[in-house]
Parts: sequence; C-alpha cells; structure tokens
Amino acid sequence: MKSQLTVLYDADCGICTQTARLLARLDTRRRLRLVALQGATLPGQPPVEVLSEALHVADTDGRWFMGGRAMVEITRRIPALRPISLYARLPLADLVFETIYRAIANNRQQISRLLGLKTCQVRSRV
Repeated sequence: MKSQLTVLYDADCGICTQTARLLARLDTRRRLRLVALQGATLPGQPPVEVLSEALHVADTDGRWFMGGRAMVEITRRIPALRPISLYARLPLADLVFETIYRAIANNRQQISRLLGLKTCQVRSRV
C-alpha cells in the first residue's frame, strides 16, 4: 500500500482550490491529506514563500516533492490517475511533467479568470 501524501494547496487561488476539490472526490481510498498552505505546519516544511511558488507534497517518510514531481506522487495514490504515473517511469518523463506543471502554474491567473474562479494572487514567474 502506498503511504498517505499531504498535499499543500493555496486556498487563496481558485485553480488550486478547485484542483484540491477534484482530488478529494477522486481520492476514494483516502490516500491524500489536503491542507491549505496558509495554515500548514509540517515537519521539514519549507517557508510559506517557497510553498507559494509551486505545488508541494510530503509523504509519511518526511520526503518533500514539488512541481511536476509532486503531480506524479499524487497520481501514484489515486487509482483513476495511476495510468499517468506509469508514464512517469519513461525516460524524460520528469522533464515533461515539470514542463506541463510550469505551463499551468505560470498561467494560473489567466486560467482562473477563464474558468470564472478566484484569481491567484501569487505572481507567476514567466
């Protein structure tokens, strides 16, 4: 059995909040612990300024993952998303996941506006 994963999301960002809600619905085996980064206090936790720059997750062994690698760790724990995690084993997959993650993260304000969601206040690094 895969360990539980704590997923830190930005509760002030519409796309982050909607993604957390979707993950909660997909997480039928309760392997994710979704926590707003604004109130998170975990062992080894990076400073909030670092947390707000990218998706961060922590496993029960205290390992931290961020960005595209964090996405892969999430997909490993949700059966409906597991096919994505299988792709992550291929050569150069980490680069592909990080590129996809950065494309979404760097455009989160525009994506949130297009979807009619609360616009993220963290500036994109473009």
